[in-house]
Amino acid sequence: MCEPVPLETWVTGPVRDTIAGMRADPWHSAVLDHHRDEIRTELRKAGASPDRAALTLYLHVLGHALDYVGTGVPGDALPLTPVHGTGMDWFTIRIAAACQLALDEGIIT
Repeated sequence: MCEPVPLETWVTGPVRDTIAGMRADPWHSAVLDHHRDEIRTELRKAGASPDRAALTLYLHVLGHALDYVGTGVPGDALPLTPVHGTGMDWFTIRIAAACQLALDEGIIT
């Protein structure tokens, strides 16, 4: 089993750019906030708090699910449909929202 990617790695680079792009548009920002709040609620329902360990594991699982869905084999990947009128797929939004939650909680600066 591979080690999870550190939370800092998730929050930097392209994900940080995705968050900034979403924050620049009121609708996209509202979608980001909605998904961030959903993740916080899901973690609490599972008995976890939005801390480094829980968010790292959450992103680890999302990353593996995305790898499975987008296998990289032509014709073998499931289509990732844009959601909420954002032009982004659910995985992209969810990863950005988990990283935004880490920023909001002060886990990452």
